[in-house]
Amino acid sequence: MAARTRSHAGESASSFIVQNLLKNPEKEICSFDNVDIVALRASGAFPDGAVIRSFDRTLRSNVSSKEWICFLAYRFSLGLRYPFPEFMMQFFRITGLSFAQTMPMVWRVLIILNQVKTFNVPDLCIEVTPIAYRLRSHSNNHFLLFPL
Repeated sequence: MAARTRSHAGESASSFIVQNLLKNPEKEICSFDNVDIVALRASGAFPDGAVIRSFDRTLRSNVSSKEWICFLAYRFSLGLRYPFPEFMMQFFRITGLSFAQTMPMVWRVLIILNQVKTFNVPDLCIEVTPIAYRLRSHSNNHFLLFPL
């Protein structure tokens, strides 16, 4: 799925660039469709006015775009909204990973750490994550947080 906050006249549907991160990109098929988009809009996971569209079926999760933000729908099934909390965004800025490169377990850990910060430890910073977790590669340039 791809989203952005405003549409552009005459936009190109071919604005995605393959990053060549995956060894077997043909196995990374997108199944997000228009029914899912309707449900996502109704969920309130994105700000009003966000343009949401499904991937072209030929695209895989290793694409980037200067016009679109690419998401896997899983993040929203966890109850997240975009923009993601600043604490979580710091993780992606520090590691340099894209949203699509992180395994589902990473998102669950980030949600828990964000809740700990929000409700119990306001001074918690993402830089302390290596105390409890190590970032590890999990094939095809996907990553997970491995407990120490």
